[in-house]
Amino acid sequence: MSLTEILGGKGKQNMKKSLMILLLIGIVSFGCQQKQVITQLEVGRKKLLDAGLTMEAVEHLERAEVEEVNKVEPRALLVIAYGHAISTGAAKVYKVEPRFQSERDRRISQLGEFEIKKIIDILGERHRVQKDAVQALVDHGASAVPFVLENLVKNRYTGAHDDFFEILKQVGGDGVDTILETVRDTATPIPVKVKLIRTVGEIGDAKATVGLEQLHNSIGDEGLKMEVDTALYLLGNPEYKEKIVTGLSDANVVVRRAAAKALVSLNDVSTAKIVEALKDTDNTVRMDAAKALQKYPDASAVDNLVAILNSGANSETQQAAKTKQAAMDTLNLYAEKGMADGLAARFVELLSNSQVNDHDNRLRMVQLLKKPVLIKQIEGADQYDNLPHKIYQVYEAETNDMVKDELIKLLGVIEQDNGDVIE
Repeated sequence: MSLTEILGGKGKQNMKKSLMILLLIGIVSFGCQQKQVITQLEVGRKKLLDAGLTMEAVEHLERAEVEEVNKVEPRALLVIAYGHAISTGAAKVYKVEPRFQSERDRRISQLGEFEIKKIIDILGERHRVQKDAVQALVDHGASAVPFVLENLVKNRYTGAHDDFFEILKQVGGDGVDTILETVRDTATPIPVKVKLIRTVGEIGDAKATVGLEQLHNSIGDEGLKMEVDTALYLLGNPEYKEKIVTGLSDANVVVRRAAAKALVSLNDVSTAKIVEALKDTDNTVRMDAAKALQKYPDASAVDNLVAILNSGANSETQQAAKTKQAAMDTLNLYAEKGMADGLAARFVELLSNSQVNDHDNRLRMVQLLKKPVLIKQIEGADQYDNLPHKIYQVYEAETNDMVKDELIKLLGVIEQDNGDVIE
């Protein structure tokens, strides 16, 4: 092999090496450039929504508004950021509150469709600035209502639905006509219609009366009609009270549910039908009746409330558990008011005689017995009844670990108060 051939081969190798080095340098350089392209918008968004660094976020977002071609997101975020800085007091500390307030007010009035939708997107993500995003839409007023309603009807952002209804309530009467339009729309799901009618009642603007009366005459769903009756009552039409109370015994469970839900809003109502509603076959009706009897106490309800605690199993449905909790709360209130004397002894007897088959029901009764007012009943009971000893016997016979744990705690409280050992 000649010297030229050897040198030529080495030259090619060196050229290949040089090209590889240049290629690697190019890749690294490109990667560095890519890493450096972090926009003011990205930084501002993270600082506002993730880090809670509101004042820094404002600086970046104000720059982003200038730099970004699409200004929707920076403008939406700035409205929230100004509001958050004001509501948390940061703007006052940094002596920029007047400027931030002025900027926020100006931008709120200028919010367009896409900015409103972006704020709703942020509400759906659930951030620390949630309240400030809500307030931005509230302050924008009736123009935000159609966008909120659209998301409710289409069941978007389910985690933010409570915020959506709060926005509607705070916007108030200015949005009622749009709400009623949505209720009349056949594309609106019935559960959404129910909540929207209730929202109109909660807004309490008497100007909605005519619209509600027209709605009542145009719908065929009896449950919705009862919701309208309730809303009309809340708007200052007392003649609808009798219809609501009568609805408690309607054959249609949807009507009974609507009537029971309305009970807590009624004034000067007779309790007899509410007490009877505690026997309803529907858990939702019974739950709302139990809650209403906290506002309208009636000692004759105690038997039915105890029956709720000893009915079925809590594990059947979540609604069943809520119903039992409402009954517990009402019984505890009655005991505190001196309207349920002997309740502790009654529970102990039920537990002693194995009349409470479901362990969840036994657990709730023991939890009630731990309430201070029922502890006093146990300690103040006739010595002949010897309730502490009976409770100990219940503990020995109990097979469920959770119930046994609660019984131990109950016995501990009784022993501590008496200073005696229970055997």
